[in-house]
Amino acid sequence: MRRYVYENLMADIEYARKSFNMDLLHEACGAVKMAYQLGAVTKDEYLKLSHEAVYKGINNPEIIKEVNKSCV
Repeated sequence: MRRYVYENLMADIEYARKSFNMDLLHEACGAVKMAYQLGAVTKDEYLKLSHEAVYKGINNPEIIKEVNKSCV
């Protein structure tokens, strides 16, 4: 069950990153936090997922640049 939750969250993050959608990235980040708080993912999984969502997603300059292009 945990593996399923982890893989689903990773897929959500990847989709949000590829779509350059900050709202989806923030939703995925919140889902990761909630999954950890509910015990659905381990601390190590949480850290990996958080890294993917925040460092490689929300704070990624390439994604920010693409989001800004679509806003203009």
